[in-house]
Amino acid sequence: MKITVVIPALNEEKTIAKVVRDFKQQLPEAEIIVYDNNSTDRTVEEAKKAGAKVLVQHRRGKGNVIRAMFENVESDIYIMVDGDDTYVVDNVRELIAPVAKGEADMVVGARLNYEETSFSWSHKLGNKLITTVLNRLFGTKLKDVESGYRVMNRELVKSVILLEGGFGIEPELTIRCLQQGFRIQELPVHYRSRPEGSHSKLNTINDGYVVLYTMITLFRDYNPIKFFSLISLFFLIIGLITGSKITIEYLMTGSIGGHTGTAAFTIMMIILSTLVFLMGVLLDSVNNKWRVTQEMIRKAMPNSK
Repeated sequence: MKITVVIPALNEEKTIAKVVRDFKQQLPEAEIIVYDNNSTDRTVEEAKKAGAKVLVQHRRGKGNVIRAMFENVESDIYIMVDGDDTYVVDNVRELIAPVAKGEADMVVGARLNYEETSFSWSHKLGNKLITTVLNRLFGTKLKDVESGYRVMNRELVKSVILLEGGFGIEPELTIRCLQQGFRIQELPVHYRSRPEGSHSKLNTINDGYVVLYTMITLFRDYNPIKFFSLISLFFLIIGLITGSKITIEYLMTGSIGGHTGTAAFTIMMIILSTLVFLMGVLLDSVNNKWRVTQEMIRKAMPNSK
């Protein structure tokens, strides 16, 4: 069974060598690949010096690197981890075990044990918000959907189609795996602060917006009946609220008085609610047919066996 560690990296010359050495110590049998994202520092040189194979994705964005990894790297078990030396990898074999035994298709290293200085307050709040939203939208009980430390099997890697190019890639990967029926487990890992001289590329506001937008669009694409039903319900409630006063007045007086404009608005809201709901029904039918086709293609692929 071939095990490959793939490390996306952008300007991580301060930490990349240590990450490579840590995995060589814990998994001497594994191939270690640093997937450089067109770094401008000595990341590539330091990775090679530590004994890693280096591949390059020139298009900037973590999502672009991971998509290239899924397409170009051949293995039985894939370990994906950030190159910033924030994940302690001492228990990597515990993460591999469920995948190797066929008990899970992906194991996520959930950052439940962490140093206080490893997360800013905005990062903690953003991660909590995103995880809560995803759990509510998709009916899951995950604890860390943004973790960059994951173990995956070959079938998952070669079947999941990813579109996000940036930092929305982890939630997208989680959502697409859930929608395609892949089994996900979470195991706690220790998360530490970046070493001195190493700098994060995250922008809490911009990247948080990208992640939330990615989650909402994926929810729309994969569960259109629920997505459009919620919108339809919103319009229906507005129509019922604006129409309630007119209805009461009509029942009491037999006339709507001077509320003609309100009545027209109420009718428009109810019609809009109906149209949105029907749109959801139609798109859900199309979506189900697409999923059946996708599943047939996946089963026909050699990589799925």
